[in-house]
Amino acid sequence: MTEIQNDNPGLPHIPPTYPVAFLLLAIFLEFLVPIRFLAAPAVLAIQTLAGVLLVLAGLTLDIWAFRLFKAAGTNPEPFKPTTAIVVDGPYRMTRNPMYVGFLLLFTGIGLVFALEWTLILVPLLWLTLDRVVVRREEAYLTAKFGAAYTDFLARTRRWI
Repeated sequence: MTEIQNDNPGLPHIPPTYPVAFLLLAIFLEFLVPIRFLAAPAVLAIQTLAGVLLVLAGLTLDIWAFRLFKAAGTNPEPFKPTTAIVVDGPYRMTRNPMYVGFLLLFTGIGLVFALEWTLILVPLLWLTLDRVVVRREEAYLTAKFGAAYTDFLARTRRWI
C-alpha cells in the first residue's frame, strides 16, 4: 500500500450530486423545451412498469454495494479514505455498481414520469460519472493499493 497525501480521490462533488443535478436539468428542460415521445404516465403501462423495475434494480444495486462496503469495513463515502477493495457481489461484474445503480434509477424515474429529457441526458450523465468521478477514483485506488487494485482492474469491467 502506498501512502498518499490526501487519502481520498479528490472528487469535486459527492457522486449522488450528479444524477440529482441531471434530473433537475431534465425537469427544467421538460418545461423549457418539451419533447414528447414517451406515453403519459399510467399505472399499468409497460413504460411505467419498466421504469419501476429499473428504479427497483438501481436501488437494489446501490444498497447491495453500499452494504458490501460497510461489511468490508471501508467507507462508501468518497471523501473519506478507502481501506479495502471490495470484489464480491456485483463488484465481480462491474467496478462501479453504485454508479450503474444511479444510471438505472435515473432512467427508471424518466420512464415512470415520462421525462423524455432523462433518456436524452442519460449518456451525458454516464460520461460525467465516467470522466469526473470514476477515473479519479481509479487513479486514487491505483496509487493507494497498487497491484491489488490493478489486478482488479484487469479482471473486472469498469461498467457492464
